Amino acid sequence: MAALFSGRGDTGGTPPPTILRVALALWGALAVLLIVRAAVSWSDFDRLRRRLLGQQGMTPAEAGSAAQTLLLVNLAIAVALAAGYAGLAWLVRKRQWWARIAVTVLTVLHLVMILGTMSMSASNLVVSVLALGAWACSWRAESTEWLNGDR
Repeated sequence: MAALFSGRGDTGGTPPPTILRVALALWGALAVLLIVRAAVSWSDFDRLRRRLLGQQGMTPAEAGSAAQTLLLVNLAIAVALAAGYAGLAWLVRKRQWWARIAVTVLTVLHLVMILGTMSMSASNLVVSVLALGAWACSWRAESTEWLNGDR
């Protein structure tokens, strides 16, 4: 993992510019945050189950099953997004120019999901800032020149 952010590795001879290494680090941090946030959400299982009991009028068994399903879906989405961010960051580090476009599309889809839920919690704000920061760093001129150079 350290080689992803360092100036070493198989990159065609020249290390990535600092601004691109910042983007890679932000994508990595975002991937870790998504997994940690999904794992921590399981600690609120009982609270979610009680909310479903009170607001949805479910039986205790139905509420427990619905809570588990919601948390599993949340975990699956977090794992898919984290794998996408980490994998595409690794491919950008390997000078695959198309990976930057793919991670941009992933970032847009992720931000649309956040906005679509109308849930601007503190953690969603941090996720949004990390995603937008990584995106902005990856499209700077220095990043573009490095990705397009030495072909």
